[in-house]
Amino acid sequence: MLLFMSYAFWGGGFILYLLILAMLFQRLIVHPLPHAMLAPSLWIGLGPLGVGTVTLIKMATAGGALYGPLDPSVLVLSNLFATALWGFGAWWLIAASVLLIRYLRTGPLPFGIGWWAFTFPLGAYTTATLVLAESWNLDALRWLGAILFVALTVFWLVVAGRTLTSLRSKSQRPQLRAPSMPRG
Repeated sequence: MLLFMSYAFWGGGFILYLLILAMLFQRLIVHPLPHAMLAPSLWIGLGPLGVGTVTLIKMATAGGALYGPLDPSVLVLSNLFATALWGFGAWWLIAASVLLIRYLRTGPLPFGIGWWAFTFPLGAYTTATLVLAESWNLDALRWLGAILFVALTVFWLVVAGRTLTSLRSKSQRPQLRAPSMPRG
């Protein structure tokens, strides 16, 4: 029952992701690019692709006993579909990177808490790359996963550092207090 529910929720989430993705593409094609403050949000699309890839492979592996003689076919089909999702993620990563470079060429990105949108999606895609590398037993994907892990570490350190700097500078500013009301 748990495996059935996992597939059902995966499918529901994937369909919703496709609907939202269509709206995002329409927004990017018809309207100008969002303000530089929203640049990190362009990376969010990597998250569902990475999680969806890992989930497909893990569900196929977990259901081995349940699938019986169909187990090898389910594993192959899951790997193929997971690879297709991962491939779309590769395109997304390249597109998000190109757009980030475009934003950086116009000046520094204003820092905001939204910068954390660089980390989770890239972490999910890095995990998907490593899981797919193990599933297909491909050393090239393992190397790519290692490179992505280094990039993720750099992003994480930069974002964490900027977050701490921002928090520290806000705590050093004088706090404005509302005037107290006289007691009557």
